[in-house]
Amino acid sequence: MLRITDFSGSESGNIMAEVHPSAIIASGAVLGEGTSVGPYSIIGPNVVIGQNCQIGPHVVIEGFTTLGNDNRVFQFASVGSAPQDLKYKGEQSRLEIGSRNIIREYVTLQPGTAGGGMLSKIGDENLFMVSSHVGHDCRVGDKNVFANGVALAGHVQVGNGVILGGLSAIHQFV
Repeated sequence: MLRITDFSGSESGNIMAEVHPSAIIASGAVLGEGTSVGPYSIIGPNVVIGQNCQIGPHVVIEGFTTLGNDNRVFQFASVGSAPQDLKYKGEQSRLEIGSRNIIREYVTLQPGTAGGGMLSKIGDENLFMVSSHVGHDCRVGDKNVFANGVALAGHVQVGNGVILGGLSAIHQFV
């Protein structure tokens, strides 16, 4: 692992982040102290990742995406990629993810679009199990469980403490 270190006045330097040599961290990306990025992961130039996050191997985080502290993202997750909306024309929309979320394998989390306020927002302490999907312009609260294969279409709102059963789909504007 490559250690990105802060030498600003500390005698030994504080470990800011650990990045596997095969990972690609774009210029402009911000990695919080104690964050690790695994092999072959790609972090885009407009991404901000908080402290003590664990980004596994083969993860892509791009777009204007912000992750809070203590999140764990497992292999093959796609976070912040362009929304699956034919009206999307490359606008600088955002995805904001809170703290202490678990994002398992093959999860897709998408940013907003012009038709939904340019923002998708996910709260704290959520569990997104394998292959779950949060579409564009969604609002997800805190302490929710998305079982394997749960799919939210665009513009869906999920409150707090919701458990969504495996392979459930929620239509847009719900």
